[in-house]
Amino acid sequence: MAAHHDLAPQALHDPSSLEEVQFLDHRIRFGPTQSGWVSFVARQGHRPTILLAPDRETLLIESHKLVERRSEGKG
Repeated sequence: MAAHHDLAPQALHDPSSLEEVQFLDHRIRFGPTQSGWVSFVARQGHRPTILLAPDRETLLIESHKLVERRSEGKG
């Protein structure tokens, strides 16, 4: 199994387009794929959760929801 930092270049259509934002205590790295968008959501020292969505806006909304659920202790 590849390390999570090796997944980004494989999943992204253009690895140089990878963006990153911090939200609460999580890092969200995301970018376009050939068929939509992918994000890697993780806290420091944890494996990322990978989310897929058809567009950037939906991906960011779902990534933020995931972080909020984790922060509330629901997932």
